[in-house]
Amino acid sequence: MEAYILEQNGGVENLKKTTIGTPVPKAGEVLIKTRAIGINPIDVQVRASKDMLGMITGGHLPDRVIPGWDVAGTIEQTGDGVTAFNTGDEVYGLLNMPGLGSTYSNYVIANIDQIALKPENLDFTAAGATPMAALTAWQAVVTLANIRKGEKVLIHAASGGVGHFAVQFAKVRGAYVIGTASAKNEAFVRSLGVDEFLDYTAGSFEEKVNDLDVVIDTINSVEHIIRSISVIKRGGKLIYLQPHFADALSSKLEETGIKGFGVFVNSSAPILNEISTLIKAGKVTPQITKVFSFDQLPEAQTMMESGRAVGKIAVEIQ
Repeated sequence: MEAYILEQNGGVENLKKTTIGTPVPKAGEVLIKTRAIGINPIDVQVRASKDMLGMITGGHLPDRVIPGWDVAGTIEQTGDGVTAFNTGDEVYGLLNMPGLGSTYSNYVIANIDQIALKPENLDFTAAGATPMAALTAWQAVVTLANIRKGEKVLIHAASGGVGHFAVQFAKVRGAYVIGTASAKNEAFVRSLGVDEFLDYTAGSFEEKVNDLDVVIDTINSVEHIIRSISVIKRGGKLIYLQPHFADALSSKLEETGIKGFGVFVNSSAPILNEISTLIKAGKVTPQITKVFSFDQLPEAQTMMESGRAVGKIAVEIQ
């Protein structure tokens, strides 16, 4: 099979497409013929930083690092004891997070408790780009914030991969949603169902909103997250995507009486099945901004690294 090997941490030139042996599924596993994968910020961070790679793997680095976590495809072979899935089933999932999912390849091994049947109304490309961003948004909106009907919620970077799912989940739960993005993405963010749109380039959000029940801050900046704390009501909740920021935020959260939670997404078939139900019902729709071929995978990472992506970036594998 073909796979991208990370030869060493650094730039995209360190991702080398190589031919290696096709793995065989063990008990409780399946072999997936890959049709599409999603590109996420963590893909870039793990490629670029040895420290991030070590954190994700708990310091247990294999001899050969194949990046990637999102996958959609068709089951090619089942391991012993697998009865929930059959050869030919179309599936998708977030694999082995935390750890290495090794999805940058045209065949992927998956544990059956980390995959779900692909919704029939999603093609492989959209399905492959969904799991990590959607599961992260679910943990933020549902698991940690437990957003309820009528709550006033601010979601930063609402046009992004996690943000656009978070908006849709919050609306499904009946929240009043305010989304931030740049003016050029206003139409896209409004199409997701936000009740208010804020152009973050046209002044400080702190001057436009206050007394919020929940803020979901997807920005990779302690300073930005501290600004978000200032617009949350006492007893409200702050959800942020960088759990390693916890120490830097703790004193401010305690001072303001706000509950703060850092998201660290985990693979979960049960939650992915709940997300699938919403997708099949037409209540949640993944948005794909750009599709690359497998040969162009390094270019897909470069686009992700630019920070200009709207919705999700996908890579198709024939």
